[in-house]
Amino acid sequence: MAEIKKEKDLVNYRDSGRAKLVGICSVNKVCDGNPDRLCSGMKYGRPIGMGGAGQGQTWNRNFQALEKYRLKMRVVKPNAEPDFKADFLGNSLVMPVMVTSVSGVKLSLNDAMSEADFQRNMIRGAKLFGTIGMSGNTVDFPDHPGVEIIQTEGGHGIPMFKPQAQERLLELFKRAEAADVLAIGVDLDGFGSQNWAYRGKPLFRKSADDLRELVRATTKPVIFKGIMTLADAEIVASSGAKAMVISNHGGRVMDWGLGVADVLPEIAEKFKGKILIMADGAIRTGFDVLKVLALGADIVSLGRPLIQVNLGGGPEEGALAIKKYLDYVKSDLRLAMLMTGCDNLTEINKDILIKIS
Repeated sequence: MAEIKKEKDLVNYRDSGRAKLVGICSVNKVCDGNPDRLCSGMKYGRPIGMGGAGQGQTWNRNFQALEKYRLKMRVVKPNAEPDFKADFLGNSLVMPVMVTSVSGVKLSLNDAMSEADFQRNMIRGAKLFGTIGMSGNTVDFPDHPGVEIIQTEGGHGIPMFKPQAQERLLELFKRAEAADVLAIGVDLDGFGSQNWAYRGKPLFRKSADDLRELVRATTKPVIFKGIMTLADAEIVASSGAKAMVISNHGGRVMDWGLGVADVLPEIAEKFKGKILIMADGAIRTGFDVLKVLALGADIVSLGRPLIQVNLGGGPEEGALAIKKYLDYVKSDLRLAMLMTGCDNLTEINKDILIKIS
């Protein structure tokens, strides 16, 4: 009698991912960037793997900043199924969660999969679920294989480019537009990428004029990522960009910085409704998603947990593993909205939060 194979679940994919990330990630129960963990140990000039810059304090701060907020439970209300369908620049999403840009399998992820397979899984897994994936720009493939991968997926994705020389960026923008992608992004905080520095590849800060030039160079919506201050948010909002991502690159580019949840509320208070506000940083569950939405984000992005299951699934099942993780987040978000009395996205606000000292 033939053996019936049991379908793999997230535990299987996480366990497999742990085996492939030996030495750089233990796939811990709580992915918090604690400096005592393997992932955040001082690298002393070596590639930082899954960890953070320096002592990993900024990555850990992302977790701590979000941890300060508690959710208020409200259950006395007419029963209703939560509606959390979202819109991203005219594109429908199953929920207000997207797949953030990740790259650098060779330097950061034990060379556990080809860069092309890794990027394809991130884009395809997001699409399978009903959301949008972003592709990262790795130093090993400066031509950005994600652009062609997104093109093969019908343009359903967003290439995020590192802040290279302006002329080079303008070339990449043209390639992305020709591939008919949904939007084009620049990882402004990627200026501090240690992997690019490790390979001696230059990256540059961008001026307000540079941002405006990039926006004018394409008919596609432009996203600028790596915004952590009101001053930078003002420049991005004035550039003509359609979206900004409140992010510190997962704590990978600067130590001793603020957490995303530390700065998101004031940026959202000033710019919500004027430009789409996205955010990432230590977001692991649907409960985390609800908190970040309540703090003012329109769209939330996930990164590290999707890396783990992508590698766990491998070239053949990585996209399915990513979909399964997003299904898990969706289930949590539904429960979180039910338990806080939020029937739709417009009812998610600071009133459902309590900040503790």
